[in-house]
Amino acid sequence: MALFNVSGKMTLGIEERTFSKQVEAASENMAKHKTYALLGSACGLPRNKIKIDKVEKAKG
Repeated sequence: MALFNVSGKMTLGIEERTFSKQVEAASENMAKHKTYALLGSACGLPRNKIKIDKVEKAKG
């Protein structure tokens, strides 16, 4: 498994906030799905309120 940096925007009511998370996953696609699950669980958001802009493998 590798570390991925995932960043994007999420809509909370009428406010849009940026986020950046580091997740451990087997691929970029799995990192996206894990981010949706984590933010959805923590903030009570459906996936259509979360927009992932960038997924990149963490250096190091």
